[in-house]
Amino acid sequence: MNGNLQSGGLIHRNGDSLLVTDIKGYSGTYLIHNDTSFDIFTDSLMWFMNTGEQGILYSDQRRGNRLFLSAPALREDKLVLDKPCGQPVLRGERVYYMDEQDGSLHCCTAEGRHDRRLTEEKVAGFLLLEDETVIYACSQGIRMTGANGRKAETLTPGSAGRMIRIGGRLAYADRSRDLELTLLDLGSGESSVVEGIAASSVNTDGRYLYCANRRNGSSLYRVDPRTGSSIRISGESADYLHVLDGEIYFSHSREWYRLPLAGGEAEKLPLPGGMNNEH
Repeated sequence: MNGNLQSGGLIHRNGDSLLVTDIKGYSGTYLIHNDTSFDIFTDSLMWFMNTGEQGILYSDQRRGNRLFLSAPALREDKLVLDKPCGQPVLRGERVYYMDEQDGSLHCCTAEGRHDRRLTEEKVAGFLLLEDETVIYACSQGIRMTGANGRKAETLTPGSAGRMIRIGGRLAYADRSRDLELTLLDLGSGESSVVEGIAASSVNTDGRYLYCANRRNGSSLYRVDPRTGSSIRISGESADYLHVLDGEIYFSHSREWYRLPLAGGEAEKLPLPGGMNNEH
């Protein structure tokens, strides 16, 4: 499961460079070279960036959230689906996405063919597991189905906002409880609440959860899902949490910063809006 896609997929590793989408000036998507300089990659606003064999799959906010495939070496892109697509996830030869017209979960080939609907319900978010089992949130609760069309089963009646998988647990922000961070054991079905955390954004490095805690000014917290304990690692308000290369990237006032996963001083990325600064 790619936790960065759950947070918008706005920062993406491309070889030795970073692709970063400008969500303040909406000027386009940039390449940051060697952590020190940048140049414009495209004027497209690339969301949910996935790497595949043919290039980078993304939803372009500038072009009505339509689905495109970019070939970075050629700086060209081609249309995959001519309709608004939310949270596209590329897995092998298939793309899973939320159709923003009918609200349901869909699946198609990486070339945009054989598009089909997987759920009757409108979906608020979803996760794709390794065996292509799909966990999705809807008005009936959190449910599970598969690409083979098997009957959906309800895991919990909880109302999920953000969802992410960590080990054998599903971590989600419970919409019915002011985004209270909840852990659901996918084996036993038992759930527990992480006290004091309302997760407006959440990601994981596979061991810990990283949350923007709305109960404390959206400052950054690290949560140990095994014990339920948490610690604040940065006092800055944060959103769109991305975990990459041992660091956490986040948006503060719609500009991009990063800091080590252990915490410390956040550093501003060299993008339009100012020089590289300590924050």
